[in-house]
Amino acid sequence: MRKIIFAYSLLLFLTACKNEEKSKLIDNSNIKNTQKNKNQSQISTSDKNSSSKIIETGIYQDKDSLYHLKYNLEVGKTYSFNSKEINKQTITFRGKSQSMTQETYDPINFKVTDTKDNKYTLEVKMGGKKIITKAEGKEFTFDTHGKQPTDPNQARMWKIYKAISEVSFTVDMDVYGNLSNIKGLDAIYTKAKNSLSGDLKGKQLDDFVLAFKKGFNAETFKTQFENSMMKFPTKGLKIGEKWNNDPSRKNQGYNQLIQVNDQSAEVKVQGIIPSKSDSKVIDGVTYKISVKGSQNGKIIMNKNSGWISNANFNITVTETRSAKKGNESEQVIQKTENNTYIN
Repeated sequence: MRKIIFAYSLLLFLTACKNEEKSKLIDNSNIKNTQKNKNQSQISTSDKNSSSKIIETGIYQDKDSLYHLKYNLEVGKTYSFNSKEINKQTITFRGKSQSMTQETYDPINFKVTDTKDNKYTLEVKMGGKKIITKAEGKEFTFDTHGKQPTDPNQARMWKIYKAISEVSFTVDMDVYGNLSNIKGLDAIYTKAKNSLSGDLKGKQLDDFVLAFKKGFNAETFKTQFENSMMKFPTKGLKIGEKWNNDPSRKNQGYNQLIQVNDQSAEVKVQGIIPSKSDSKVIDGVTYKISVKGSQNGKIIMNKNSGWISNANFNITVTETRSAKKGNESEQVIQKTENNTYIN
C-alpha cells in the first residue's frame, strides 16, 4: 500500500509541475517563416561614393568585402514555404517507455504581385494543415484535404483550417524583410465564422471568433514573420562570423555564416538551453526536477534572392523528475525531440 500511495503522490507532482522550458532557435530564422524566392531580378542601387551603380543580388559583397543581405524577389513568382515538423515524446517510468509522434505539415505561398520603392507586395495564401499522430500502435490523421474528423472539436478545427486555406491576404515587405500594410484579414475572420455557424450560435460563436483573432491578427503575423526572417547585421558579415540580432538572447545562442558560393549561402544556427534543476520537500517526500537540452540547425539561402532554399532544425529536451522518501524512490524521464524541415 505504501508503494501505491508513493507512486500516486509522484504522479500528482508530475501533473502539478509543468515544464516551462520553451526554446526558440536564435532569430527564429527557422520554423514557421515565410519563404519566397528562387532566382530573381536584380536590384540596382547607387554607390554613395561613386556615380556608378552596383548590381546587388540577395547576398552580395560590398567594397568592404563583407557580405550583406537584401531580399531580391521577382514579380509574378510564387515562393512556397512548406514546413514539416516531427515531434517525438518518449516517457520512461518504472522501466517501461511510451512514445508519441506527431507530424505536422503547414504549407504557405507568397506571390509577388508588385514592387515599388524597394517594397514588394505579396499575396499570402495558406495551404491547409495536415497532422499525423502515432501512439500506442494507433494512427490518427487530420487533413484539410481529406475527410472531416468525427470528433466534434477536431471537426471544428478542420472546418476553420479548410475555410481559411481558401482565402488570401496581402502584405508589403521591404528589401530587409520588414512587414507593413497587412490587408484582407477580415475576409479570413468572416470565412472562419461562417464555417462554424452550423455548430456554434450567438455569444459562443462570437467568443470563438474573438479567440481566433487574438491568435491570428496583423500584429502576431508581422511579429512571427519578421522574427523568422534571416537578417544580416547592417555592418555586414565575414565568413565564420557569429551574430545574434536579438540583444535579449545574446547569451542563448548565435547564427554563423559558414560559406557563400555562386548559388547559395549557408548559415549555422546554434542555440543554448540552460540546464535547470529544482527540488522541494512535501510531506517528507523529496521531489526533484532537472531539465537539459540542445538545439541546432542549418539554413541554405538562395544567393540571388536571399531567401531560404531549405533548412532543418533540431531541438532536444530531456526532463527528469524524481520522488524519494527513505529507501523508496521513483523516477520519470521525459525526452522530447523536435525536428523541423523547410521545403
